[in-house]
Amino acid sequence: MNVRLPLNIEDEDIDLSDIGLPLSTPTAMSYTLCRVRLAEVSRHIADATADQLFQGKEMSYDMVVALDGKLRESLDDLPEFYRFSLAAQQKFTTLFSERPVFASQRSMLQLGYHFRLCRLHRKHFVRGAKDPRYSYSHVVCLQSARTVLEIKRIMDEDTPIMTPSSSLIWAVMHHVFVAAVILLIDVCFNWEDVLAVKRKEEVIAACRMLTNAHRSSVVARRAVDAMMDVLRKHWIHIRGRKCPNAHAQAQSQSMRPAAASQQSLGIATPDSMWYVTPSDRQGSAQPLEADVPLGDLWKEMLDGSAHSALDTPDWTELLNDLTNANFPAEL
Repeated sequence: MNVRLPLNIEDEDIDLSDIGLPLSTPTAMSYTLCRVRLAEVSRHIADATADQLFQGKEMSYDMVVALDGKLRESLDDLPEFYRFSLAAQQKFTTLFSERPVFASQRSMLQLGYHFRLCRLHRKHFVRGAKDPRYSYSHVVCLQSARTVLEIKRIMDEDTPIMTPSSSLIWAVMHHVFVAAVILLIDVCFNWEDVLAVKRKEEVIAACRMLTNAHRSSVVARRAVDAMMDVLRKHWIHIRGRKCPNAHAQAQSQSMRPAAASQQSLGIATPDSMWYVTPSDRQGSAQPLEADVPLGDLWKEMLDGSAHSALDTPDWTELLNDLTNANFPAEL
């Protein structure tokens, strides 16, 4: 099969030239071409690991490191206007001002790469907290998780320039939640660390970000609730006892208000599916249900981290389930 990629050219110039511009020149096709590159390296990772997965074998750590190199090579090849750096921000200030879509595209591309780095290393993240042989995975997961949270903060600051709001995009909320849980797990494995207080502050800040998104719209609420269910299930299992208020929260989620059952409009994008409901479009015109205390579970996990039966497979399974979580099909 031979597939020709689109030319890197503006739409209005399609009939004027059959030669594309270099990828370093921003055009209406830049994002699509960069997304294709990310898809290609993702396909390479899937092909390289398929045999081990189908046979139930663990991928060698050398292969993990090699695939990490492939991802980073592709990330480093992104054009400068899709990078987060002070030099790029200053150089392309006019571009981002005149065509703010490039700022949104930059965020989505960076999120895609850093989430995949977390996903590649997740199996060795917990091991790397104690075993020097896998320390690289521990460092990579933490760095990429912090990058994901920082990108979300930047996207929130760019609202309302960014349309739709980043909290309405399932991929964004999913990546942010997984990043927050990675920081949470790190606290549980390093509760005696000299930086334990700072680590907890990071988790609290991430939880606050999720809470703000949770309050912002029905869509964000559905996304966060779905992943909270996964987190709650694993925490109950890991602690060996029932989480406070879990039954009450489950009942609350099953008795959603009528406003939350309005028909949604699905809009497909290259990296995600986002859903815009009438209440989301109208802002505060439609009151949302009372806030679910997200912080209660997170606080319990932080407070109980020193006494938890921290079994590596349990936490790895949690990351697997969160990574594979899907947007809830119904309200």
